[in-house]
Amino acid sequence: MAWFTEVWDLLCESGPYLLVGFFLAGLIKVLVPQRWILRHLGRNSFGAVAKAALLGAPLPLCSCSVVPTAISLKQAGASKGATSAFLISTPETGVDSVGITLALIDPIMAGVRPITAILTAMGCGRMVNLSAP
Repeated sequence: MAWFTEVWDLLCESGPYLLVGFFLAGLIKVLVPQRWILRHLGRNSFGAVAKAALLGAPLPLCSCSVVPTAISLKQAGASKGATSAFLISTPETGVDSVGITLALIDPIMAGVRPITAILTAMGCGRMVNLSAP
C-alpha cells in the first residue's frame, strides 16, 4: 500500500510540470509554423543543432516538461540532433538550476554551468546527427 501512495505522490508532484510541457508543446504547434522549424531545425547540420540548443536554453522547462515540447518539435520536422540538443540544453539552463548552483556551490560555477550545458547539448546533437542514418 505504501508503494501506491508513493507513486501517487510522485504523480501529483510531477503532474503540473507535465502540464506546462504539454501547454508549451501546444503553443509551438499553433504559433510556430512548421516551415520555420523545417528551415531552421530540420537539417542534419551543426547550425540546426546550435539553434535548437540556444532556443531551448532560456525556456523555463524542467526535465519532465521538456519531453512533450521536444516531441512536438520532432513531429514538426526537427532533426534528431536538433531535438537531442533541445532536450539537453533546456533543463540544464533553467533559472532554478542556475539558482541552486549559485546557492550551493559557487558564482563561477553558476556562470559556467549554462555555457557548459549549451556546449554539451551541441556536441551531443552533432554526434546524434553523425550516427543517425
